[in-house]
Amino acid sequence: MQTQPQRGTGAAIPLFQPPQSSRTTVYYEHIRVSGLPRERGRQYGQQAAAKIRRNVAHYMKPGQLPPWERTVKYINDIYVPGLKEYFPSALEEMKGIAEGSGVTVEEVIMLNARYDLSRAPGGSRYRPPSSSEKQVFTTGLWSRIDGAEDWDDLDNECTSSAFWQGATAGGGVYTAQNWDISSHLYENDLVILLEVHPDPSENAPSMFLVTEAGQMGRSGMNSAGLGLTANSLNSTADYFPEGTRAPRLPVSLLRRLFLQEKSFPKALQAVYHAPRHVSNNLTLSTAEGFALCMEITPNEAFVITPSAKDNHIIHSNHFLTPAIHARTDIQDSYPGGSSWFRHVQFEKGVLPFLDGGVDVDVITRAFSDHLGYPQSLCAHVDTSGGEGIPGYPFKNSMTVACVVYDLTRKVITVCKGPPCQGVFEKFKLDGVR
Repeated sequence: MQTQPQRGTGAAIPLFQPPQSSRTTVYYEHIRVSGLPRERGRQYGQQAAAKIRRNVAHYMKPGQLPPWERTVKYINDIYVPGLKEYFPSALEEMKGIAEGSGVTVEEVIMLNARYDLSRAPGGSRYRPPSSSEKQVFTTGLWSRIDGAEDWDDLDNECTSSAFWQGATAGGGVYTAQNWDISSHLYENDLVILLEVHPDPSENAPSMFLVTEAGQMGRSGMNSAGLGLTANSLNSTADYFPEGTRAPRLPVSLLRRLFLQEKSFPKALQAVYHAPRHVSNNLTLSTAEGFALCMEITPNEAFVITPSAKDNHIIHSNHFLTPAIHARTDIQDSYPGGSSWFRHVQFEKGVLPFLDGGVDVDVITRAFSDHLGYPQSLCAHVDTSGGEGIPGYPFKNSMTVACVVYDLTRKVITVCKGPPCQGVFEKFKLDGVR
C-alpha cells in the first residue's frame, strides 16, 4: 500500500485512495465538517441526509424503541434538559444535523439516545418493574416486544482494547475495537466515518469518529491524542427516569464529551461526573502512554487501572471489576454469551507480541478470531436457523466495523464489516492550523 503526500491542512487525509467506483461498496462514507456547532451539524446533515433518514425510519419500526409520542416526551423531559445544562454545544450541533438532513431535532436526539431509550417502557430492553419499584425501572432481562419488526441488538456486543509503550512496535499508543451491533448498519451502509474540525474560537481538538448516520460519535480519537472505544454493559442499577423531568445525557454523548477535551484528566472528569441512567464501559486512552477502563453505572464508576507493569487493557461486555461481584445491591445483568471469552481470545492473539511487537496488523489479525463462530470475536450474522434461546438479543449482530486508532501518529485504520473479510482504509488526522 503506497501512501499519498498529505494535501492541505486540518484534514484527515486518506493514505490510500481507492477507486471511486468501489467506495460505496467496499468502504464506509467519510464525511468532513468544520465550523461552529450549528454549521458543522448542518454540513453533516446535508452530506448524510439520505442515510440519516433511513436510520430514523429503521428505529421507528415497532418494538425498537417506545412509541413515538412517548419517545418525544422522554426526549423533552430527560435529554433536552440534560443537553442544555451539561452539553449545550451538542444540542446546537444536533439542531444543525436536523436542518441539514430534513428530519426533526427530536429524531436526531433519538438516534443519539437509542441505546438509552431501549430501556424505557415499550423499548426492546425494558424489564417491567416489580411491585416495589416505582418511577425507577431497572433493566436486565431480555424480552421481545410483541409485534416487533426485525427486532435488533440495540446493545452492541463490542471488544475494546488499548496498548502503549512496552507492548507496541515503535512505542506508540493504540486503542482499537471490533464494533458489533445489528447487521442493518452494515447491510444498509449506515456507518459514517465522521471527521470534525471545530471553529478555532471553541479551542477544541479535531476529531475522527466511527458512528451511525445521525449520531455524534461512538468511538473515536482527537488531535490532542485522546482516544475512546467502548462496550455496552447492563446492570441492575440501570433505570429509566419515567415520570420525572430529570436531566440526563445519552451515553453516546458522554463519549463525544470525552473527545471534546484536550486534557486527559479533564476528559476523565467530564465523563465521570456526567449524569446518566444506564451502564457502559469506556476504554479511555492518551497518546502520553496510558489507558484505563471506566465501567460506569447510573450512580457509580468502577475504574480498572492498569498496574505499572501492564502495557495493555482489554474489555468486552460484562463487568470485569471485582468490586461489583462482591456487592449485593448491584449485579451484572449481562444475559450470557461470547463476552465471557472474547476478551480472552483477543488477548491470546496479541500475547506473543506484547514485548514490543504490537502493531496494526497484529491487532486486526487478533480481532479476526472465530472461536464460537458466528457469535465470535469476529462476529457474523447467525444464519443457523432454529429457535435458540427465546428473546436472546444477539442473533442478528455482527462486526460492522473494525477500527484501530494510532494516537501517537494520529492515523486511523478502519474497515467495513468483519476484519476477516473487510478492506482496511487509512486516514491521518491533523488539527486545524
